[in-house]
Amino acid sequence: MRMSTQSGITLTGLIIASVVLGSVAVTGMKLWPVYNEKFKVDMAMDKLATMPEGARMTKVSAARAIEKQFDVQDVDTIDFPRLMKILELTQKKGSPNKLARLRYEIRAPFFSNLDIVMNYDKTVELGAAAAD
Repeated sequence: MRMSTQSGITLTGLIIASVVLGSVAVTGMKLWPVYNEKFKVDMAMDKLATMPEGARMTKVSAARAIEKQFDVQDVDTIDFPRLMKILELTQKKGSPNKLARLRYEIRAPFFSNLDIVMNYDKTVELGAAAAD
C-alpha cells in the first residue's frame, strides 16, 4: 500500500499570504497618487523647458504656462498662488537662458497619523531668447 502525502496550503498559510498581499496592495494604492503627481509635475516642467519663448518669460508667465499644463494633467494640489511661491526663476550665469526651479513638499495621508512625504525639487533650463 502506498501512502499519499497531502499537498497545498494550510488555512494559516493562506491567511498570512492574504495579509502580506493586502498590505502590499494598500501601500501601492497609497503611494501611487504621490508618484503620479510627481510624474505629472515633471511633464509640466519638461514642457516649460521646450517652449521657445522660455528665455524671455517672467515668473508670472512661466507660472501661467505651468498652470496650463497642470490643468491638462489634472494636478489639483497646487493652485496659482502656491505655484508663485514655490517657483524660482533665475538667470543662468554666462548665458541668455533662464533656469526654472520648482521645489515643494508632497504630503499624503498613509495610515492613522502617519503621512507619506516626498520632497520635489526639479530645475530645468528654459530655451534661448529668439533673435530679434
